[in-house]
Amino acid sequence: MRGKSLKMNHKIIFILSLLVFVSSCATYPQSREKQATHDVNKARASISKGNCSDAIIQIDIALLKPTGDEKIRQLFASNQKSEDCYFSHLKEAIAGVSNSYAANSVFEKLTRVKSAKVLSETQTDELFENLREIITEGNRTNKIRFDIGDKIDIFPELQSPEHQQIIVNRSINKLQKDTARDRIVPALMEYVKKVGVNSIEGRRIESLLPSINIHRGELETVAKVFPTFAAARQEEITAHVFMQMKNGDRLLKEDLLEMLRRRVSGVEWVSSVGPKVIKLIVEQVRNNEINLPEQTQTIRYAQYQVNLVGSVLLMPRNASYLYEVVTGGAEIEYGYVVTAINNDKVIYDEVIRGKVNGEYERCKNARIQNVFGGVSPASFVANDDMRVRCGDRSVVSMENLRKEVLSKVVDGILKVPPIKFVHKFQ
Repeated sequence: MRGKSLKMNHKIIFILSLLVFVSSCATYPQSREKQATHDVNKARASISKGNCSDAIIQIDIALLKPTGDEKIRQLFASNQKSEDCYFSHLKEAIAGVSNSYAANSVFEKLTRVKSAKVLSETQTDELFENLREIITEGNRTNKIRFDIGDKIDIFPELQSPEHQQIIVNRSINKLQKDTARDRIVPALMEYVKKVGVNSIEGRRIESLLPSINIHRGELETVAKVFPTFAAARQEEITAHVFMQMKNGDRLLKEDLLEMLRRRVSGVEWVSSVGPKVIKLIVEQVRNNEINLPEQTQTIRYAQYQVNLVGSVLLMPRNASYLYEVVTGGAEIEYGYVVTAINNDKVIYDEVIRGKVNGEYERCKNARIQNVFGGVSPASFVANDDMRVRCGDRSVVSMENLRKEVLSKVVDGILKVPPIKFVHKFQ
């Protein structure tokens, strides 16, 4: 009786929780207009409790609804505290602007408030003036570090020669450090087009281009403005390399070249030596490939160890579940010498050596054996232990290990100074 009582109590609690959940969902209106009324009422209640923060959230939500602006105007007209709360919030948001994203976000919010006419024209003008003061002073003092890639066209005050000069210099300095993830070279080129390539500012930026570390993917954009520089830069960040393979067959050379073309940027792989061509010699000095012998282990489960459905429906009484686990592996012990020659001088000579290996495990021949010795195939997984043993596993192969060795060789080639230099401008 005690067990039944507990089950009944659990059911009652579940039903009550479900009713509370449904009733709470039902309290939120379905129509957008009624939703705005609901949000405004919550804002009014929050203000009455002195909770300005919650009221701000509800006001912002209501302003996104079709009739929210009208209802917020009514709220402010009837409740001065709510207007003061929201106005103070906007002033604090402006004062807290410290980056271009925040500046744009506050500008969009003020624009929405102005359009909704929930504050007086005098109040909105004051807020916009505050924002202008914050962003202009922030730009001058580096508190707000606008760069030329930011959305600054919405701020006319930042279009003046003084502020444009600050922003461009800051952007060039950022590119010279070459640490930014977001490259702003396209925006800088657009600025040059606007002021004129042959203007004093255009020529100044052109003179600074060598210090900006223009990347390979940016050259097409730069070439439209400064074609001569772009061509010279393309040559500067391109290495011409002839690769010679020693003690390796043609297939090994082709496989290595294919991986080099895929992984290494800035290198033109040429078919012969010549002026300004780096000779790269890759010598295979060791390549011992070993297939480890396979081992087979028979796994047996008694009927009570098999999952309930399988044991009851698919196995005779007192039968056993059997299968084989096959394990094996492979390894390659490798050694390569990478030598680079430029202008008849050895500029790099290193040994790349080590061992790569892997193991595999697979299951086969799942079967059910009854107590009399009869055997039939098993078409189901016996239990969690079998699922773990026979789950999806990466199968090692000698081919995969060979690719891993080539990858190690490419890592070594990427340390050749001229190749390392051009590769970083990918």
